[in-house]
Amino acid sequence: MAAHLGIRVSNITYYFPTKDHLVNQLSLDLGELNSQTIRKVDRLDMTGFMEMLEKTFENQTRYRCVLLSFVHLLDQNPIMAKRYQETETTRNSTLRANLCSLQENGQILLSSENDLAFLVSSLALIARFWISEAAVSYRQLSPQEQIRHYLGLVARILLPYTTGPGKAALIPYL
Repeated sequence: MAAHLGIRVSNITYYFPTKDHLVNQLSLDLGELNSQTIRKVDRLDMTGFMEMLEKTFENQTRYRCVLLSFVHLLDQNPIMAKRYQETETTRNSTLRANLCSLQENGQILLSSENDLAFLVSSLALIARFWISEAAVSYRQLSPQEQIRHYLGLVARILLPYTTGPGKAALIPYL
């Protein structure tokens, strides 16, 4: 890393004495970036929802070094694992609130709590692990092409629940 940055190793180890310190800082930086991106929106429409997800995927692409080793890092780093549990709860709550906002604004129609739970679980799974799967299955695509592919998957998951206005906003992602 020092060679790539054109600096001495001691410059890095001064600020980050161990790999865990560096990884913790990277995960904090990604978390902060995503906190600025993933927020509850009361008058959310489908376009805004998909744009928020696209920006989140772009953030994850920038920090893919952390996400590609995510499971291993959580096993090895208890501080990061504890922080992630809290982040996951917050993110799922925000996702749930935004899906409810889409319903309140006539973009989607959910017939039961099970529909909402399914969408939260499915979208959280894609958001958490798309980058690892892309590195294996779609490495020939550019990062932007990978993002578009996974936004397309999200659009296909949402499509059965959309109303006319919501469906129209998903068309560019299909």
